[in-house]
Amino acid sequence: MDVVLIGAGNVGTVLGRTFKQANHSIKAIWNRHPEKARLLADELGTVAIETLDELPPTADLFLLSVSDRSISEIAHQLKIQQGVLVHAAGAVSKEVLQGAAENHGVFWPMKMIRSHMQSLGPCAIMIDANNEHSLQVIYELATTISDQVHEADDAKRLKMHLIAAITSNFTNHLYHLAADYSREQAIDFSWFYPLIEGVMAQIKTEHPQNVQAGPAFRGDRITIEKHRSLLAHEPSLLRIYDEMTQSILNKFGHQ
Repeated sequence: MDVVLIGAGNVGTVLGRTFKQANHSIKAIWNRHPEKARLLADELGTVAIETLDELPPTADLFLLSVSDRSISEIAHQLKIQQGVLVHAAGAVSKEVLQGAAENHGVFWPMKMIRSHMQSLGPCAIMIDANNEHSLQVIYELATTISDQVHEADDAKRLKMHLIAAITSNFTNHLYHLAADYSREQAIDFSWFYPLIEGVMAQIKTEHPQNVQAGPAFRGDRITIEKHRSLLAHEPSLLRIYDEMTQSILNKFGHQ
């Protein structure tokens, strides 16, 4: 397929690489900062354009991959005559693209994406569109780079975005806090990798409830207080520990 990238940030960069690896043609790249567009265009063997007025008049798919708050702003400057316009956001309605293209939808890779990644890798892609033709185009493109492509409308996608924030963003923040505490206590955080990976492996085949462990799960208030004493001078971490502990205590009948 012929693809135009509108945005050359993390998502646009990695999807651009991934599309090219899947033998799609990147017709042109625009970015708010022209130098970023030029760098990615050089890498992908295509052209960078400096204004949205210079977008190719036709392509199979135009990928708008900018920040969530900028999608509506950029969409209002577009008038796609032929091709499907999609954005790549989980928590933004497809309706923001309504005036920019007759055929429009959503192409949301459900993954934390950073520009250093050379390809998307294993990833579920959520798709949606305003008509069957657009949905088919988006589906055909998505299935060339992922074997997990699922349809999700605006309401379902927003709920999935919330779940993604809890399961990915929140857990990563906990890892961040734990890694900082490990460094302060001269403990190698890498020693915990097998523990983390073990939980990830288990929840692929078991409901998370069935693999819960730890002092709150057991109702072991003596150990909980020992932990709390270690966090006496870490008020932010202590608040999170208390909230998480209480939630587990409640969930497993230790109120």
